[in-house]
Amino acid sequence: MSGNVREDGLITAAGKGQSCIPTKDKNQQFKKIKGIPANQVCFDCPGTRPTWASVTYGVFLCLDCSAQHRSMGVHTTFVRSVDLDEWTQRQIDAMRLGGNENCRAFFRKHGQTDLHGKIEKKYTSKAAKLYREELNKLIEMAAVKRGEIAASEVAAANVLLDNLEISANAEQDAVARAKIAEARAAHQQPAQPKATLASQLPGASKLVTASSNSAAAPVLRKPASSNTKLFLKKKSTSSVGASKLRVNKLTTPSSSTVSNGSAGPSVSSKDFDDFDADQKAEEEAATAAAIAAAQKKQEAEAAAAAEKRAQDAKAAAEAQAAAVAGPQKSSMEQGVEKLKAMNSDFFANM
Repeated sequence: MSGNVREDGLITAAGKGQSCIPTKDKNQQFKKIKGIPANQVCFDCPGTRPTWASVTYGVFLCLDCSAQHRSMGVHTTFVRSVDLDEWTQRQIDAMRLGGNENCRAFFRKHGQTDLHGKIEKKYTSKAAKLYREELNKLIEMAAVKRGEIAASEVAAANVLLDNLEISANAEQDAVARAKIAEARAAHQQPAQPKATLASQLPGASKLVTASSNSAAAPVLRKPASSNTKLFLKKKSTSSVGASKLRVNKLTTPSSSTVSNGSAGPSVSSKDFDDFDADQKAEEEAATAAAIAAAQKKQEAEAAAAAEKRAQDAKAAAEAQAAAVAGPQKSSMEQGVEKLKAMNSDFFANM
């Protein structure tokens, strides 16, 4: 007996209002379906002779891949054993109308080329959703041909699916348009300058200036003394080079002038002239040392160049002498020539 509940009380895998076909009929139909070469290899991996199947997509799977399908839930993929489980006619129609080759071609046509990648990503893609819908339509048409349901019911179901798909696509388009409009509005806004005052920057403080009346701040005033010879002046010179800071004559109170009960020392202009003469002598000595060093360097370079020319001339003379003398003969060749000379002399005396 076949159906949801058998005579022994076991519940079959048939859905509501459906019944499982006898095992003999199931094996006969699967024998033809499994004979197709594409169905003899697992859809998700290179494993051969698969014994499990995903009814949702009508593809054959190996044992390891079927375990991964179970982890995704029956709402994504419904897995059955080809040999151990019972099947309904609609489930077998899914395997017959689907198959590994048709599913693979549909996936590649809709941009899903990585068929051996992550299983969960592949079966939750848009291509997988479209394939499930197309396969269900084919299964319903096969049921109409067998007389299980009326054609009007299938047409109504197809219209409902089409409407759902249209509404889903319209919703996706609306969301995409809203995102595009938001992005355009963000890019069209003119850039506003963001100038910030220096006083508004973090860690900045206002510049405080002291007034001339403040006793704490130093104020430059005209010297009280009217003697202009006390100032340091920069000596003007027309020569190229660094200018020298010279101290002009400094006048101090003489010994006859007494301030606060003590007499100050007197400095004459001769002392400053001696200082200038010493400094000039040091500069002349440094210049003479630099000139002597340059001359010594030139002499060393000239001597090195002369020595190199002598070596080149010697090498050229040796090369010319070797070319005139010809290639040097080996000791064996020299010995052979001596023997020849001795033979010729011997026979000449006979």
